[in-house]
Amino acid sequence: MIVSTTAFLRRNNGRAVLPETRPYTFNEADTGTARDSGQAGAYWLGVAGAADQAVSRLEELLDTRHPGLLDGGPGAFELRSDIAYWRGESGDATGALELFEQLLADVVSATGRDGFHALAVRNHVAYRRGLNGGIKRALEEYRRLLPDCESSLGTGSRDTLMVRNNLAYWCGESGDATGALELFEQLLADVVPALGADDFYALATRNNVAYWRGFTGDVAGALTHYRVLLEDCEGTLGTRDYHTLSARLQLGLWSGVAGDLDDAIESLDRLLPDVEGALGTSHELGFSVRHQLARWYGARGDTGKAVSILGALVTDQRRVLGDNDYRTLASQGLLSRYTR
Repeated sequence: MIVSTTAFLRRNNGRAVLPETRPYTFNEADTGTARDSGQAGAYWLGVAGAADQAVSRLEELLDTRHPGLLDGGPGAFELRSDIAYWRGESGDATGALELFEQLLADVVSATGRDGFHALAVRNHVAYRRGLNGGIKRALEEYRRLLPDCESSLGTGSRDTLMVRNNLAYWCGESGDATGALELFEQLLADVVPALGADDFYALATRNNVAYWRGFTGDVAGALTHYRVLLEDCEGTLGTRDYHTLSARLQLGLWSGVAGDLDDAIESLDRLLPDVEGALGTSHELGFSVRHQLARWYGARGDTGKAVSILGALVTDQRRVLGDNDYRTLASQGLLSRYTR
């Protein structure tokens, strides 16, 4: 495997709305148990929010096991991929892209462009390119990557299906919401037969379909989809699972978009302690809930409450995510709007 992580990566292009769509890494459902204790320990550091520490731990392992990167085999590739991934999660998007590009050159040189490791790293490069603002190029890279995955891994491979998810994601991020919805609907039709209706990625794809349905103007349809999805997530994943909590966030968000500000605020107020209890007070999902709470308080006219929430949120996001993270900047922008 190339990367072992369940950390969630998103963009919102500065919008107050937080898309549930997301790009995926290959084999990311793995929790680190298949790795040795050193890599698994670094993984759990990253998941706990200590991405910088995860990078340091992995760099030590790389220096110990593969001094000078003389070993170009899968072991070194995996470590370097994990280092690049957690570098990005620490807030250094540019550094992560550079590391993945360097890794890709070495992997292609060793194994060619169509081997599993090369396909996985190409996925990372395209994703990080998008995060660095190169959305059009990221979309082009995914369009080239998909047929290679279909040829090498098969059209029904989980990894191929996830590349289709990423293609749809960047299609939406490029501004083509209708195209993104069409791609996600096509993906859902193939994911369910291949993986099952209750599979983790089937639920995630349903989430994406619901989001883009709302974003293209069908807010009532999005709310209906999210209500059904929430019931299924609770039954399949439990009430404390990230996806279940995220579906609740989306219900609150789209309730606000539909104009029911009181319901949005009430739902998000109930959700916040559940998210922080399950994931901790520094998790990005909790930050998203707080951002949406502030948004709807402000929309209802309670700017004092919105400013109070945003002031504390921006402080926490700067500490955890960094000053230049897009989520920090989105919250700072909303705070500036209410304090003019």
